[in-house]
Amino acid sequence: MFFSLETFRGIFALTIVLHHLKINTFIHQSNYIQNGGLVVDFFFVLSGFIISYNYSGKINTKQEVIDFQKKRFYRLYPLHILTLFVFVLIEFLKLFALNYTNFQPTYMPFESFNNLFSLISNFFLIHGWYGWSYNLPSWSISTEFYTYLIFALILCNFVNKKILFYLLIILSLIIFLLEHHGFELLTKFVYPARCLYSFFIGSISYYLFKSTKKNISYKLPLIFFLLSLVFISISHNFATNYSYIIAPIIFAFTIIFTAQMSHDNFYYKILSNKFFVYLGSISYGIYMIHFAVVWFFRQTSRFYFNIDEKNNILIFGNYEGILVTIFILTVVIILSHISLNYFENRFRIKK
Repeated sequence: MFFSLETFRGIFALTIVLHHLKINTFIHQSNYIQNGGLVVDFFFVLSGFIISYNYSGKINTKQEVIDFQKKRFYRLYPLHILTLFVFVLIEFLKLFALNYTNFQPTYMPFESFNNLFSLISNFFLIHGWYGWSYNLPSWSISTEFYTYLIFALILCNFVNKKILFYLLIILSLIIFLLEHHGFELLTKFVYPARCLYSFFIGSISYYLFKSTKKNISYKLPLIFFLLSLVFISISHNFATNYSYIIAPIIFAFTIIFTAQMSHDNFYYKILSNKFFVYLGSISYGIYMIHFAVVWFFRQTSRFYFNIDEKNNILIFGNYEGILVTIFILTVVIILSHISLNYFENRFRIKK
């Protein structure tokens, strides 16, 4: 197990929480947090690397494809369906509040993108192939689930696997470029293309890792990790400036060099710290649970505590904002710990 890579999961999962929290602190005002949505592509690249590391050469029959996909299903779906239920409950709470209070939601209940069609799509894990709905971060889980299936089918049926990986990367690039130049029919395919592109860059990075030397010094891993943070920080409006094309390549080299790193240097020891690694182990819970926590916090702040809001940013005092941010992160971490140990682990296939 790559403990140092687990730490990256935790760091970037918390980045997503801060990205969605939107409180007027120096944390949210930083370019890194403003552009934090780009770290989703890091998760895709890392998944491609880890899945390839664990399963390359091990999926050779239809039954092994089924077993592999069952493990992915039981890893992703239970928490997805639980958080979906929470957001359906939120829609009903909106209905109640509209009838009995002065509450005015940003989006009307069961309208806009949270409608019956998107609910059914969420149930079948296909919602991410056309946009966002209910638990917004779960779009990436939807696209990744079917990317896993494509990966397994390639391993099972084709000898020249890397060629197909490269072809999927090129296909994704074509979709990006055509959509960027006005082909609106391809707009809905950008979400799955983003996942395919980054995931299979991660798969290719595994083969590069396998063919290169190990036990390198800490300098290259640290440089590329810092480069990742800098690139995210300067990638303003990344959806229109090709950052989601460049970033996965930087992320891939960060992962390769970190996985190759010698275990006796200080950087590895920091990344392998038990607390940081544990944050990585609960990162899926952090990613899936935080949006509901943020939603309840924001509504309570606006309508119960009468906190001012400007441009969708909650206005707290300087120290209050920091304390509230720490409190929300703590709540999300505690709930994710509970989720992993008392809910998610019940569904994991150990075989």
